[in-house]
Formats: sequence, C-alpha cells, structure tokens
Amino acid sequence: MKFWYKEFQVSATEAFPGRTNIYRPIIPIGIEYRDKKIGYEVLLDSGADWNLFHSVIGEILGIDVPKGKKQPFGGIGGGNYLAYFHEVTIFIGGWPMKVACGFSDSIPNQSIGVLGHLGFFDRFTVKFETHKREIEVKQVIK
Repeated sequence: MKFWYKEFQVSATEAFPGRTNIYRPIIPIGIEYRDKKIGYEVLLDSGADWNLFHSVIGEILGIDVPKGKKQPFGGIGGGNYLAYFHEVTIFIGGWPMKVACGFSDSIPNQSIGVLGHLGFFDRFTVKFETHKREIEVKQVIK
C-alpha cells in the first residue's frame, strides 16, 4: 500500500533560508476499541519505541486511559512523561491488527499520533522515498 508524505508550512530559518514547507511521513489509520472506531493521522517514526496517541483519542474511544499499564517515555528533547497502554485494533490500509498503544496528555499535538517499533515497524516493511514523497507499507506475513 502506498501513501504520500504530508506537506506542512514552516518558517524559513537561518539554516534553511527560503524554505517554507516540509514533508512528513504521516498516514491515515483507523483505531477501534470495543464498538467505537475513529480515523486518525499518525507519523511513522522509526525513532519511536511504541505507538503513542494523545489521551483525548482514548477518551473519544471510551477508554479509561489512566487504568492502562503505566509506561514512562521521553523523546529527543528529554522529558519524563507517562503513557497508559491499552490494547486496541488499528487499521492500516484495511489491515486490522490488535496492538498495545500508549495514550498520554504529554503528546504535544492531539491531531497526530506516532507509530513506532513495537506494534508497527515490527509488523510491516516500510520504504521511505522522501525524494518522491512516497511511503510504501507492506504487512509482514509470518
């Protein structure tokens, strides 16, 4: 399945004068918990260990977020945050998978989640072709 990078407007910087846009590997997915299903956009982040979504997404799905399994996490900027993991079904290109996903108020953008190594990259082959602004995702058949 192929997806296209998503374009974002950015301010030009001293390091990149004249640059006003950037493309990021963001794809649409579905998330289902019990009888509720929503669409959501996620960044394919090869530097992330886990799938992380904003806790508002969990609440919309009817998840009692703080009752999940607690897991601290950080990022490139440091920080010591908490996520609460619950098993949900995610749909990528129509493929459903039950995976553990962390929900946290510490994710800065409610509208974009993150797919990481455990629960995504360990189940898919992903080919990034930034020069074409194209991402190819293939499910690994075991």
